[in-house]
Amino acid sequence: MTNFKKKLALVSCAFALVLSMTACGKAVKNIEYDESTVTSRAESIVQAYQTLDASGKAEEVINYDDAHVKLIDNSTNGVISGTAYKSGLESFENALENIGGELALTDEVTIKSDDEEITADAAFKGSNGKTGKMEIIMTSTYEVTDVVFNVDKTFAEKMENAALNTVLGMGTTFCVLILIAIIIALLPYIVAPFTGTKKKAAPAEAPKKAPAPAPAAAPEPAEDLTDDQELVAVIAAAVAAYESEATGTPVSPDTFVVRSLRRR
Repeated sequence: MTNFKKKLALVSCAFALVLSMTACGKAVKNIEYDESTVTSRAESIVQAYQTLDASGKAEEVINYDDAHVKLIDNSTNGVISGTAYKSGLESFENALENIGGELALTDEVTIKSDDEEITADAAFKGSNGKTGKMEIIMTSTYEVTDVVFNVDKTFAEKMENAALNTVLGMGTTFCVLILIAIIIALLPYIVAPFTGTKKKAAPAEAPKKAPAPAPAAAPEPAEDLTDDQELVAVIAAAVAAYESEATGTPVSPDTFVVRSLRRR
């Protein structure tokens, strides 16, 4: 029970410490802005870009160097920075190529702010029916620091871009895999000069030995005829006894001659 109370006290202290740290944070205060001022800034920038495009001087301003950009800073009196004016004009010209050559702002404007800047999204429509948004970023004094024209893509264009990205991604992956396979295959030849190792030749096969000749058949042992005489005497005696009994006349074994004797 005592250990449980100690653990509970430690958890309570840690929780209180976290709450105290969050309470010490400074509350973020968003920049307050005037909606009409932000909208008029967007309209004036579009009008200035359209005037440059109609006069044919847009390409000249896009190619301005740093010295001319500083001139824009001095002439606009903090309304828009020279860098933002130049990059915004280039984005405007690119948007015109996709929307039919003419651009008009609509009444749809979305404005939001944080503690550092004000961001406004002004919707526009082109002569070919395509739509998009003009994004403007301003400081708390309404100085424009960035201008971008984003044209909304159709479903077909999105699918085309997705297919292109897929082909490029898969193609790059396969090319890298093929390159790695080639490097791995060539690695033994690349490393061999530095390690001094060479590929060993396969050892020559040893000549096969001629088969040993089959051993000659052992001669059959000579037939032992030592006991043949005794066998002949026994057979002669048996035959004589049989003849004596059959004829009733005594027959001597010597009257019989055994010509041959075959064992089976």
